[in-house]
Amino acid sequence: MSDRPFCIFVVDDDSLQRLIVSDHLQGHGYQVHEFDSGAGCLAAMDLRPNLILLDIEMPGQNGLDTCRQLRAENYDEVQVIFVSAHDDLETLLAAFEAGGNDFIPKNAAKDVLLRKVEIAIEAEEQKRQLQQQLSYAQKTAFTAMSSLGETGLVLQFLRSSFQCLSLQALGQLLVETMDQFGLHVLIKLHCAGQECFFRSDANCTELEKSILSYAAKLGRISQTGDRLALNYPNITLLATGLDVEDAELMGRLRDHLAIIAEGVGVRIDAMVMEQERLQQANARMAGVKELVDLIAEIEANQARNYSQLEHLIEQHRIEMEDAFVFLALTDSQELQLHAIVDRLVTQVETLFVKDNHLALRLHGIVEKQRQLLRTA
Repeated sequence: MSDRPFCIFVVDDDSLQRLIVSDHLQGHGYQVHEFDSGAGCLAAMDLRPNLILLDIEMPGQNGLDTCRQLRAENYDEVQVIFVSAHDDLETLLAAFEAGGNDFIPKNAAKDVLLRKVEIAIEAEEQKRQLQQQLSYAQKTAFTAMSSLGETGLVLQFLRSSFQCLSLQALGQLLVETMDQFGLHVLIKLHCAGQECFFRSDANCTELEKSILSYAAKLGRISQTGDRLALNYPNITLLATGLDVEDAELMGRLRDHLAIIAEGVGVRIDAMVMEQERLQQANARMAGVKELVDLIAEIEANQARNYSQLEHLIEQHRIEMEDAFVFLALTDSQELQLHAIVDRLVTQVETLFVKDNHLALRLHGIVEKQRQLLRTA
């Protein structure tokens, strides 16, 4: 309950009835005000009554009309208990339709009246508790929705970070994510001797770089006033202008930023490894290309040698036949020399046939490697 006394309006054109009711209410800590008309009651609503004991049968503006005007003017929090000498069904329905909360007969016993007031007080307290519970539930739901949205930003950043192939791209993505969190940040990313600096709305000044260098000497997570510094491998992040009055929000931000900062560090390590693997792959590709070029040169040279050797063998055969004329050899000697030359030619051709098979296989390998180089 509020520290303010429970305020009750007693509205009745009968002064004796007002006196009786007010007397019954004395001694219980209630603040009681009397009015002889509905108009007087309406004019005093700035006194913020909790309960109105309202007579139905009054001259001029009766109790039903007074209650209807109260509800029309949005005094929905005020409870109204109608008081009437009539308790027939028609009267009760009219009281309900006018917006009443309860009904009590005139000249009711004191204990009945007090019990009705207690019920009104209990109803107001229950309503207050329900409003508090509703407010808490709404706040909890809003916090959960906010946390869910923030978690979505974290997950989106982690997914997008895998597409970043440089510190510059990763830093820009980080700045954009911090903007979505509504944070003003200074960021330093570093690896393998390379350093990149970022801030939310412009390039980092030399002073801000010095601040980041100082922040890098602090602990893993350090907060001073509205400033929060995080240090993880390969990253220093400094957020400023935080809402320190919202402890729950601060706790969520620390958790989210820690996950993001650690993810940045891991991504930078992965980028370094990817660069190393890419350099190794490029070196292997260069070696393969050099080998392919060498094999192609050997293949071309072998083809030229084979063509030249064929020409030399044929030229040698012609020269041998021409020489036979001047040597005056017998037929058997000529045949014997021809046989020697033919055997030599056959042996050489056999060797070249084997070499040709190897050359064809080598040519196939060269073409496959060239195809791989074109698609790499």
